Amino acid sequence: MLRRRANRFDNVGIGFLIGFILPVIVFAFVYYVGNRDVSIVEYTKSLQQLNVFIKLGSLCVFVNSGAFMGMIKLKQEKTARGILGATIIYAFIVLVSKAF
Repeated sequence: MLRRRANRFDNVGIGFLIGFILPVIVFAFVYYVGNRDVSIVEYTKSLQQLNVFIKLGSLCVFVNSGAFMGMIKLKQEKTARGILGATIIYAFIVLVSKAF
């Protein structure tokens, strides 16, 4: 019987961490490329006033699909499961924010 060597990075917790931090990094990159002369607080307030904050957040979360597919390709199923869980939580937050 063949045993697959356990990978210490194939962990659901690491997947959650990747899934939650990657969209924040993408949002910071969009802010850095776009409006560096405005503070991040003013930038988010202006996005909320224009009703674009949730749309931009959804696009930032879209990057998680690439990370998910990459982990599946690398046979890191537990990490991919964590990324998917974080993405579902983000989707639930977007759903609740659009409802109210």
